[in-house]
Amino acid sequence: IIDAKQLMGDVMKEAFFSLATVKFTVPLNINHIVLQNVTKANLKVKSLKENVAGVQLPVFEAYHEGSNGYELVGLASGGQQIEKLKKHYIDAVKLLVSLASLQTSFVTLDEVIKATNRRVNAIEH
Repeated sequence: IIDAKQLMGDVMKEAFFSLATVKFTVPLNINHIVLQNVTKANLKVKSLKENVAGVQLPVFEAYHEGSNGYELVGLASGGQQIEKLKKHYIDAVKLLVSLASLQTSFVTLDEVIKATNRRVNAIEH
């Protein structure tokens, strides 16, 4: 979890830097371009259950669905920077999903371990 959190800082730094680059290179406001081209989310999160030592742990998975709606975005200027921005933010979202999965599993396992310890203590005394 610690490595993922440290990696998250680097990934978000790259994502924010590429956003600043796009805002500098694209003369138009990028928000309007993105809002006009988005109809449905392409990157979605799926929730699954995984059995670890008799405990059902939630596992989150990011997956792509649909086609790229940004083929012609930035055709006049800044197209490469917009693609790089999209790639960086997709990487950031995927890392966030894996971090959320790890964190949720950790919390769930911690609760189960505490409950088991209480049962063992109750049997001993």
